[in-house]
Amino acid sequence: MQQNKILKRQLKKLNISTFKDLDENKFQDMLHVISSTYDEGDQNIYRIERALEVSTNELSDFNNQLEHRVQKEVKSNLEHKKQLLEQSRFASLGEMIGNIAHQWRQPLSAISSLSSGMKIQVELGLTSTEEIIDSYDKINNFTLFLNQTIEDFRNYMKEDTQVVEFDILKTIKDTISIIISSYNANNLILDFNVESSKPLMSKGQPSEISQVFLNILNNAKDAIIEKNIDNGYVKISHKVINGFNIIYIHDNAGGIPLDIINKIFDPYFTTKHQSQGTGIGLYMSKDIIKKHKGFLSVKNKEFKIKNKTYLGACFKISLPIK
Repeated sequence: MQQNKILKRQLKKLNISTFKDLDENKFQDMLHVISSTYDEGDQNIYRIERALEVSTNELSDFNNQLEHRVQKEVKSNLEHKKQLLEQSRFASLGEMIGNIAHQWRQPLSAISSLSSGMKIQVELGLTSTEEIIDSYDKINNFTLFLNQTIEDFRNYMKEDTQVVEFDILKTIKDTISIIISSYNANNLILDFNVESSKPLMSKGQPSEISQVFLNILNNAKDAIIEKNIDNGYVKISHKVINGFNIIYIHDNAGGIPLDIINKIFDPYFTTKHQSQGTGIGLYMSKDIIKKHKGFLSVKNKEFKIKNKTYLGACFKISLPIK
C-alpha cells in the first residue's frame, strides 16, 4: 500500500494522470520511476528484515541471560535457605545442651547416691545380696534413661535426606522428651494427652517437623518465664479438618503484642536479646511447614484451665494427611 502511494506521487510529478498522457519518453520515465520505487521498497524490506533479525537475536540473548540469572538466583536462594536452616538448627544447640543437663541432673544424682550408699552399707555389712542387686538394677535403669536422652538428641540433630511417612503425634512426643526437663525445672505444665488418639500420619522429613515443634515450645517457655507468669501452662491439642492434620500449641503468656504479631515470621525478627536468639527460628519454621505443603499461623486466643480464663499465643500447624 505504501509503495502504491509512492508510485502515484512519482507519476504525478511526471504529469501522468492517465495512460492516455503517455508518450515514449514519458513511458520510459514511468518505467524508471516504477523500477526505482520497487528498488526502494526492496531496500526498505531488507532493512526491516535486518532490524527484525537483530532485535530477535538481542531478545534471544536477553532471554538466555535472564534464564541464567533466574537459575543463579534460584540456586542462591536455595543455598541461603539451607544455610538459614543449618543456622537455626545450631542456634538451638545451646538450649538442647541445657535440656540434656536438666534431664541428666536427677538420674546422675540418683546414681551417685545409690553407689555411695551401697558402698557404705557393704563396708559396714548392713546390706544383703538382694539389696545390692536391686541397687544395680536401679543404676542400670538410670543409665538406660541417660542413653535414651542421647538417642533423642541424635535423632533431633540427624538430617533427613528422604521423604517418609511419619506419625505427627510420635514426633511431638519425641520432641517433648527433649524439652520436658526444662519445663519441669521452671515449674511449667506441658499438657499433651494422646493416649487414646489414633496416629496422625503425614509425609515428609520428621526431624525438620520436630525442629518446628521444639522452636515453638521453647518460645512458649521463654515467654512464660520472661513475663513471670504464675502457673505457666502450655497445651498441645490436635484435630483433623478438611484433609489436614491440625496441631495447636497454646500458652498462657498473655499473647503477642499486636504491633509485632504480623512480623514474627519475618527473617531475623526477634524480641529477644541478641545473645538469646537469632530471629530465624519462626521464619525457618514457617518455611519448613510450607515445604511440607502445610501452613503455620498464630493468633492470640483465650482458653480455660480449671474454669480460669487465660490469654496466650496459639500456634496452628497444618500438615496434609498422608
